[in-house]
Amino acid sequence: MLGEPDWPKPDDPGVSGTHETADVSAPGKTLAILHKRTAPAGETPHMVSLIAQDLEAMGIEVVHLEDMSTFVPADALLVHIDRSVLPAAVTRFAARYPRHVNAGALDIRKSSFADGLLSPGDAWPGPVIVKSDLNYGGMPEFSDLNMFQRGWRRISRVLSGDRTIRIVSKDDYRIFPRLADMPAGYFGPGNIVQKFLPEKDGDKNILREYFFLGDVHYENIERSSNAIIDEDEHVSCLPFTPHPQLLETRRKLGLDFGKIDYVMINGEPFIFDANKTPGLGNGDYFQKHNRHMLKRFAEELSQIIGRAA
Repeated sequence: MLGEPDWPKPDDPGVSGTHETADVSAPGKTLAILHKRTAPAGETPHMVSLIAQDLEAMGIEVVHLEDMSTFVPADALLVHIDRSVLPAAVTRFAARYPRHVNAGALDIRKSSFADGLLSPGDAWPGPVIVKSDLNYGGMPEFSDLNMFQRGWRRISRVLSGDRTIRIVSKDDYRIFPRLADMPAGYFGPGNIVQKFLPEKDGDKNILREYFFLGDVHYENIERSSNAIIDEDEHVSCLPFTPHPQLLETRRKLGLDFGKIDYVMINGEPFIFDANKTPGLGNGDYFQKHNRHMLKRFAEELSQIIGRAA
């Protein structure tokens, strides 16, 4: 049966799941959130939408920025741009604010942190999965392109002789019994090939999601009959003490807020994805199971804002 590993707590008490912080109130303070674009009216596709509602209920003003062309004063800035790679200009813009969140998370491509990555000729005998190197199957980047740009990209690949099999959404992910069974065209720019190591609970597959904001840590667990798991059967969403390897991945990627997807293999995390703009997915499902987590995130963010000079 599915069980929780008894992990040692990190040496640094500042990242412990049970770390207590001073009560720093922030009514009258302002949080600016930097977006790539605003969501259509009435839609709340990301967790930050509900966190912002909780902050406003605490008396904190939330200002939404669509770009960096104009500086709007605030006590803190949350960078919330749904792209895997961001320019260094984002960090420079965030430095103008007394406090900032995710300003250093400029590159979350899987090739920089995922476990079990494979190259042509590797001697791995087990199954493999092929994915986009970009977060969420590269769909946010692909959706930015207009019809002309998509057509030109296809023509450019043909002219350059690039025969890479392109992945533009999670629906394009594929699992193969062996590396030798995978078409060679999957090895190429924009793709990664990874060992496929599922975590099992009986005949079901397990997905673990480490959600975090600052020093608040939650583990959400899903279970599914599908090999590639999205939202299916909810198991739990509870505070926990993250494995040091998860904290190290956060540090490496510069993530203050987001999630890391992983499974447990032989008592150790096997990491395969990270996300700095986690979504709500099925809204009713999320409201039922995970709403309490976002309230804790709002409280933590309120403390961060309250420490602003």
